[in-house]
Amino acid sequence: MSMTRERAAALFRELGAKGPEAWAVSEGEHPSLVRFLFLTGLWRCAIGNDPRWMTSWADSAAPIPAAIQRMLDRGVDPADLTDVVREMQVETLFNVCCLLDNPGHGIEDLQAKIPENVEWRLAEFDGEQERLGRAVHALHESFHQLDPTGRGGEPPSQTAPGKPKTRSKRRR
Repeated sequence: MSMTRERAAALFRELGAKGPEAWAVSEGEHPSLVRFLFLTGLWRCAIGNDPRWMTSWADSAAPIPAAIQRMLDRGVDPADLTDVVREMQVETLFNVCCLLDNPGHGIEDLQAKIPENVEWRLAEFDGEQERLGRAVHALHESFHQLDPTGRGGEPPSQTAPGKPKTRSKRRR
């Protein structure tokens, strides 16, 4: 699914990408549009900064909402709980990117037991033509730049003014 830089830039602009021209420059040699859409989709799976996610459960008596309510009843700050849950989601999504980039990531011991080469990749797919396109590589390298909060995947306490920015230790 190759397209001109002008068309790619227009699409990235329409999709709200920061730096649409930069995304479009790499479209010619890399499937940037697939990368952008996939990573945006992953980020939409993570909760944002709004603690209202805690009250969005259909069944407040289910195990998770009940546990959240017990924590809140014991004085846990909703913002702290949001930070913890979001950080765990971000770490999980980052590791999904690493696993897509490197099929052995985290399962090296299992891969070592298989003499055949078994791998996977995220790739472009033209649903109308039913044609597989270019593989998408290095997802993990772009993952943090698409954080919709603008914090690069870090919790608010790590990006507060005057605080040094430190990346938590993530599996790589």
